[in-house]
Amino acid sequence: MALDEKHGIFVPEFIDRSKVSGRGVEFAVCPGKGLAINEMSRGLYESATYNIFELGRYRQALVARTTNPLILENASSGGVMTAIAYYLLEKGLVQGVTSVRFIYGSAGPRTEPFIARSLEDLISAQGSKYCPTTTNQLVRQCKQAGGRYLFIGMPCQLEALRLAIKEDQALLDVFPYTMANFCGGYRDFRNLDEILRVRGVDPAKVTFFRFRGGGQPGSMLARTNEGQIVSEPYPSYVYYRVVPKQKRCWYCVDATGELADLACGDAWIKRFLQNEYPWSIILARSEFSVRIIEEMVSDGLIETEPVSAQEIIDSQRSNISSKKYRQYERVRISRLLGITMPWWDVELLRGKSSYLRELRVLLGKTRLGLWLHKIKYHTKRYLGL
Repeated sequence: MALDEKHGIFVPEFIDRSKVSGRGVEFAVCPGKGLAINEMSRGLYESATYNIFELGRYRQALVARTTNPLILENASSGGVMTAIAYYLLEKGLVQGVTSVRFIYGSAGPRTEPFIARSLEDLISAQGSKYCPTTTNQLVRQCKQAGGRYLFIGMPCQLEALRLAIKEDQALLDVFPYTMANFCGGYRDFRNLDEILRVRGVDPAKVTFFRFRGGGQPGSMLARTNEGQIVSEPYPSYVYYRVVPKQKRCWYCVDATGELADLACGDAWIKRFLQNEYPWSIILARSEFSVRIIEEMVSDGLIETEPVSAQEIIDSQRSNISSKKYRQYERVRISRLLGITMPWWDVELLRGKSSYLRELRVLLGKTRLGLWLHKIKYHTKRYLGL
């Protein structure tokens, strides 16, 4: 993968261009074309207790928080992903964890994948990354290094890993455990740069950046080499959206990491938001994941509370609406316009959106739509609205 700064995304580099047409393993493992997510989920978690359209298959749902103050200090919510990763490292169940951290240079804050092998490494990777990442570049590195690893990634990166395992069964021994974060899609690095610029920060001078951290819901924080500090609570800065979500994200149907043993997200649930502690949602899909959670509770490493499927759905309403409920009309209108999109073995729900709404969103992703959105945003910002 190579970073295309003009478009703010990572793009694949092909030695042989013919491989993108469907004749090579590169095409086989690319989740961009879609995949049989239902069939794969059933094969992985056939004995799961629940199978819910919005959440996928799982054995146990709960909210949790780490009891480790060091982890909690920089967490976006309950810190459970870092806590689970650290537990697996400490127990020797894995020798490393796929992670992503920010690096800084003349282009501004950018992401770098690396293998975390200590608590210090894991903490350096804490915080949401609402921008492109290339965790899958670590697959070959982990295989060559030997040992066992916890693969943490976005839902689409888990899809890529599962497709890769179909092509190379040896990867199942390399990545016996997987974890994903809930996802609503991402915008490219141009969005990150604009977030900084409209607040008077030169991206090239940034030496520290985070989208979220320091509690729930947390805040964006940027520091420069000149001592400038800018902070803004989440999610107020997120409303700056001149750059749209990636096209592939718009056609994705996985909001909750349905192919990961453990999937985690923010507990935007009223009764927990009113609590003095930050909490995270955990969906445990495999027998192993349930056992790990039980062991961590027994050891006093995390605290948990039961939660219902409906509470999780309500808390993730925005992401689930975009990735599940609105897809039928979105796909239909896109096909009429001749747009190529991924294929899924998912029976989409009809009547949850409108063709007019999806057409309006689609037009908003055109060059004209982006300019109109930008004018609207800057006008409102100038007027203080």
